Amino acid sequence: MKSRRSFTKSALLAASPLGIICGGSTTAEAGGQMSAKQEFKTKFLASGASLRYGAHGAHGRPWTDKLEQGYESFKKHPDVCYAVKNLRTGGYKVAHNADLQMHGGSMPKPAVAGCLLEKKKGNLTREEFQHIVNVCDRSVNASWKALLSRFDASDEQRFEQKYRLPNVGIRANTQSARFYAEFFHRCVNYRIDHGCELLLEAMRRSQFGAGRYYLPRSITYVGGKTGTSGGFKHEGLFFKHRGSAYAIVVYSKNGFGSGGNIWKMGAMFGGLFREYVA
Repeated sequence: MKSRRSFTKSALLAASPLGIICGGSTTAEAGGQMSAKQEFKTKFLASGASLRYGAHGAHGRPWTDKLEQGYESFKKHPDVCYAVKNLRTGGYKVAHNADLQMHGGSMPKPAVAGCLLEKKKGNLTREEFQHIVNVCDRSVNASWKALLSRFDASDEQRFEQKYRLPNVGIRANTQSARFYAEFFHRCVNYRIDHGCELLLEAMRRSQFGAGRYYLPRSITYVGGKTGTSGGFKHEGLFFKHRGSAYAIVVYSKNGFGSGGNIWKMGAMFGGLFREYVA
């Protein structure tokens, strides 16, 4: 474990501009990005639907002894599952119980949107596009149900198989840390045929979660999703740091990060970042 570190002026100067595709992207990825941006303009924006919140980056809160000690004691906790993935190389920096499937709370909402975008090849109505905005940046349950009504289990299976995603129950609301690390990987690298730019932008505007609190302010591109239900508390983030893109996904159960324990989720994200990314 690295000792507590401060983020220097040089780190701030190394901050990347908005946009997550890193240098060295393949021709296919660059083409996918261009296609996704064009689709975003001609379908989503042309529909009249609109994103609600502004995008924001990491908060850069102080990394305290309490947080560091908490992370050290929590990182092998039986109620915590996590994955840290380099989204450029596709390799995992660390994975702990990452395939354990749990009730997802609101975590599946972006993947639900992805399933519908795939089924309809990006040709959604204004109402459907607005439901995607609602579920990704505001976590509106009524919009989640509206999207679910528009595709079935066979559509979900085709989506997972086509994009080589772990076989989890998107509609049944059971996911894993690895599933979301892989889903973020497909989105960030424009490897989903329809809706990538919309999903990325909508997830960048999510107003919930503790993970970004303890990432350095030099990180200006952060997106993700949270899920809370009963004793389950989950969060996933994708971000760009010093020219590389990463995902950190943490799933927990039995009240580990719920209620007054929300600081524990911040400790996990800050600790995983410092040990495996920074």
